[in-house]
Amino acid sequence: MAEKSKSDHNDSDKEFQVRLCTKLESLSVADTPFTVPANITAEGLNTFVKQLLENTEESLEFDWLCLGEIIRGSLQSHVDRRNDITAETVLELEYIEKRLPPEPQVSSNHDDWVSSVAVLGELVLTGCYDNTVNIWSVSGAKVLVIPGHTQPVKTVAWLNKETFVSGGGDQVVNMFRWSEESNSVEMVNCCRGHERSVECVGVAEGGAMFSSGGWDNTVKIWSGNMVSETENDGESAAKRSKGGGVTRTPMQTLGGHKEAVSGLVWMDSDTLASASMDHTIKLWDVELGGLKHEMVGNKAFFSVSHNPLSGSLLASSADRSVRMYDPRSGAEQIVTSVFTSHTGWVSRVTWARGSENLFVTSSYDNLVKMWDARSSRTPLYDLSGHTDKVLSCDWSNPEYIVSGGADNDMKIFKSKMP
Repeated sequence: MAEKSKSDHNDSDKEFQVRLCTKLESLSVADTPFTVPANITAEGLNTFVKQLLENTEESLEFDWLCLGEIIRGSLQSHVDRRNDITAETVLELEYIEKRLPPEPQVSSNHDDWVSSVAVLGELVLTGCYDNTVNIWSVSGAKVLVIPGHTQPVKTVAWLNKETFVSGGGDQVVNMFRWSEESNSVEMVNCCRGHERSVECVGVAEGGAMFSSGGWDNTVKIWSGNMVSETENDGESAAKRSKGGGVTRTPMQTLGGHKEAVSGLVWMDSDTLASASMDHTIKLWDVELGGLKHEMVGNKAFFSVSHNPLSGSLLASSADRSVRMYDPRSGAEQIVTSVFTSHTGWVSRVTWARGSENLFVTSSYDNLVKMWDARSSRTPLYDLSGHTDKVLSCDWSNPEYIVSGGADNDMKIFKSKMP
């Protein structure tokens, strides 16, 4: 016991040289090395930096990044996993504004699996395996239940505040017009062209175009403008479909994937990224209808999300990881970070709208996780509550994180600002 106590005492005597940095210009300190005890924690670092700063709010808290990971325990335990740290090493510690944990707000039950969620302002779209599309308020009130599909709905997306689309196992993408004033929906167009189940849609900024992909291994491009029976819009001759909407065919079909297309995102008005179960992400030049670039992974990809602020792509896959790519680098190896924490397949990843660093993931391990892109091994928070695999998540409204799963539940978390 005496030897153990002596060892503990020696550990408490250890120190590290650190340099403190931040992108919060109004809260920066001198760029000089400081000496801190090895057993200092994030709370201790908060106290230390507040002593260096003048006139700071007492409630101000920071998260601390060291070696690409958020510090959760002591600084000593944080660096113990590394063998390249010596007594002479000056550790760079970056402090960022601490995000408060999201608070569970709503749990809304459906009659079957919730396959897809999409947020626009104070409204949430859900696609369900009971063949329906549902509109909810962020308070959890059911606004409308919308039939129109004959097979499970796999994907939903808003084009704008009055129109949205849904795709599913019946091989079609339906376009709906919703009137908030009368709380009524009209299915205006039925987009046909896929030969197997539609698994994903991606909407270009502004809703002028959207894309769809599925188990027929193709990507199809559609105009976001609805077509009535008296219009043509440069596509097929309009005709009334069995479901009540005017039938349309795609403007363009992009072939090249060898297996199902599972995720789509527009990077700009001419560039579309498609993720596939064939282990590839393809970047398409929509204007020319050709392939610009291809990224190859080790496992099937399930979703892809683009950040317009940083230009980065995030992709989730069956290897339980999320990878961040920099498509602008032009290099063959453009994976910039790998985020690992989930213990099941990562079903969906989505950037927080308006944030350069924050994103959420959903997984078959029943969890939703909030991440900061600067910390690849440690998520900010685990959002628990689902009792079965989580199939979808969305953070299009910075104030709300929404998820849907095989427990038939849609869950809404209030994302509190620092």
